[in-house]
Amino acid sequence: MGEARRRVRPPLVKRPGGEIALLVLASAAVPGLGHFLLGRRARGVAFLALVLATALVGFSLEPWNLSSATCEYGRSYLLVAAIMQILLVLDVSERASGWRA
Repeated sequence: MGEARRRVRPPLVKRPGGEIALLVLASAAVPGLGHFLLGRRARGVAFLALVLATALVGFSLEPWNLSSATCEYGRSYLLVAAIMQILLVLDVSERASGWRA
């Protein structure tokens, strides 16, 4: 049989606290930017597209117009985009501090 392929993980890098804070702030400002700066470029671009698409769909459903039939759906999409953004910031914090590879 064929040889099983192993997934190669990048080495853990110890970063100073200021650099971690800068990466977390970058991730909070723009979805996926922290991952992009950590060298995970494809993942960063994918996260940016995913969060922006979710937010744009939410805004297109008129969440501010209470008489609209899609108001609740729009708010739900915006809430999901915000939760994804928070999780991305936490993920960058863990990866930058060396807790996760």
